[in-house]
Amino acid sequence: MGDSIVRSSRDDLSAMNFYKDSVVLITGGTGFIGKVLIEKILRCFEVKKIYLLLREKRNVKAKDRLKEIFQEPIFNVIRSNHSNPASVFSKVNVIDTNFQNDQIISAHDRELLLSEVTVVFNVMASVKFNENIESALDTNVVCSRKLFDIVCQMLRVRSIVHVSTFYSNCDRSRIEEQVFDDIPFGGYSNLLSILSHLKESEKEQLTPMILGTMPNSYTFSKKCAEAMIQQQYAHLPISIFRPPVVTSAYQEPIPGWVDNFNGISGMCLPMIQGKFYCCMAERKIPSHTVPVDYCVAAMLAVGAENARTDNVATDKRVPVYNYATDANNIRWGDFGKWISQGCDTRLGRLFGRFAIVVTSSRFLRQMFVWWFVLQAVAADLLLVVVGKKRQNLLTLNRVFALEDAARYFAMHGWTVENDNMRRVLNRMSDEERALLPFDIDQLDWEDYFRNFLPGIKAALARCYQRRQSRKAA
Repeated sequence: MGDSIVRSSRDDLSAMNFYKDSVVLITGGTGFIGKVLIEKILRCFEVKKIYLLLREKRNVKAKDRLKEIFQEPIFNVIRSNHSNPASVFSKVNVIDTNFQNDQIISAHDRELLLSEVTVVFNVMASVKFNENIESALDTNVVCSRKLFDIVCQMLRVRSIVHVSTFYSNCDRSRIEEQVFDDIPFGGYSNLLSILSHLKESEKEQLTPMILGTMPNSYTFSKKCAEAMIQQQYAHLPISIFRPPVVTSAYQEPIPGWVDNFNGISGMCLPMIQGKFYCCMAERKIPSHTVPVDYCVAAMLAVGAENARTDNVATDKRVPVYNYATDANNIRWGDFGKWISQGCDTRLGRLFGRFAIVVTSSRFLRQMFVWWFVLQAVAADLLLVVVGKKRQNLLTLNRVFALEDAARYFAMHGWTVENDNMRRVLNRMSDEERALLPFDIDQLDWEDYFRNFLPGIKAALARCYQRRQSRKAA
């Protein structure tokens, strides 16, 4: 497709111009980042069309899943501010997808995408940190390979952004903006071949040798995906975008919006319930946290930057963008202080900063664990007495699982190379920066955290309403 790639010069490629009348293909559109990406594109850019690769899930058809997504509060701004919101939502077209098949979409849909798509955002991923190694490689590597095999044949594609993670090379103390292909066992292809011939017990025994110094299957599989892109798809107008920990929205479309209780949001649940919580982390280590709306704005800026004529690489090295900074970070030890900004009262803000205890002492942490478990068991016994379902220990175990998954990242620190990301920001006009705000160094964290706890509380309320609706049905 080399001769068919249309690139533009710096002068005519502002983000607004680049996305105008574009046809965008998105994978992972039902995820946390994916929803914000779809909403931002629909609200701020005059795109012609969005194609969303979506599978049937739990007997809910792909088109019905899209309808459910559009009912979520994140799209209320479009519904409220647009004279004809139906015309905006009609730009999104679902492509029924099954990544377990070699031909992931129908022949008709394939021809449609090949002739129309101009921009691709590959956001799909399995974010289960401790998933078995074969499943993680299948989702994060093989599925992406199937997608890019189709993208290779797209006649009009101008830019492809593959979303990876800042931690894809977390076995190194400095995260550089380059791909490292030091994959054991001769590379990911050999690994998949070896694993396909092993029993489950043998795979489990081999996994520690495969991971080496990598903390989990998620980071390892994302590293493999980057190596695959460099080896097989460097001839495409493709870039790798690496966000760190992505948390609730800062300003867009709703301050504090979040739709899940993973990571830091989930670990705040005890605090919301008026309880203390203790987690293990090195207090002085920066957390490398970014709001989801800033993350999406950076992705869109990289998408436009990726299509410039002066970005054509002669050495076929895929450009990497580390969306992280060393300058304006929250340290793990300060999270209690910052999160308490969202408490309702002055007294709550005063005492809330002590609700989350951060320690690197395993002994102190274990003492807290025993105390939490004792409280949860006692509370559950009271619930049983009054004829209600036990829930405290279950909730606590979920929070423990989140913390266990995140512990490696809270106990280790990294320095950041982000020259490519800074170059994107420096090239942008003031108008573009207002449209796509993503400069973490200028982010007001105190202002951000005023909506952090209220956003989680709102997400909890929505979950409760959904449960009540299911019971009523």
